Amino acid sequence: LLGPKIYVGLKNYLKMLTDQRVANSYWRTMQFTLISVAGINILAFLFAIMFSSTLIRYKNVWQSFIFLPVILSMVAVGVVWEYMYQTTGLVTVIGRKLFGVTVRWLTDTHAAPYAMVIVYMWKSAGYYMVIYIAGLLDIPQSLYEASKIDGAGFWGQLLYITIPSLKNTISLALISCMIFTFGQFQIQYVITKGGPSRSTEILSLLIFKQAFEFNKYGYASAISVLFFFTLLIFAVIQLRLFKSSTN
Repeated sequence: LLGPKIYVGLKNYLKMLTDQRVANSYWRTMQFTLISVAGINILAFLFAIMFSSTLIRYKNVWQSFIFLPVILSMVAVGVVWEYMYQTTGLVTVIGRKLFGVTVRWLTDTHAAPYAMVIVYMWKSAGYYMVIYIAGLLDIPQSLYEASKIDGAGFWGQLLYITIPSLKNTISLALISCMIFTFGQFQIQYVITKGGPSRSTEILSLLIFKQAFEFNKYGYASAISVLFFFTLLIFAVIQLRLFKSSTN
């Protein structure tokens, strides 16, 4: 930082285009984002549908339990789940007792990325559940009453009333979840530091390492541009979706 400044032009960008570590991190980021977004929104939607039923008792209590992880510190969550993923941890022991299989969550390059997805889904599903519940409350009950008179069952109401009425809510949840998921790195940093063998080294974590561990601030800035333009694409998609829905 205190040495002489050397102009390198586009050197960092050209290096980034041929750097396998950047390509791996970008792929890992997209994999983590897409799987997490799909899992979170499916879980949140199912929870919202479940709590909209009159058959569920003590709804506020169950909703509070599901929402509780949202308000917890991401670092604290990472530390707790790191212990749970150990060979003597709760998750591994439950898997061994129920399925007779010992999964090495933090040392297996195939299992580690999905371990990060599980933690993030557990942490975030409650937030999007609230969004879907708000969307469900905005649907007029007269539509469901009229459909019952016409003989529609649960699946008919879900496919022809609930989901079409939640079009804007689903768009908001999907795109915002994609943006937040793409940009987070605390879970990977706390639990695995990007390992094993960089199988959980997502793009934001790579930027952090290049800047603050290797002191390559210029190269980290170049990777940040790639990071920025990816988020920009997601934001443009979100604006287009909302613009088309309002028209």
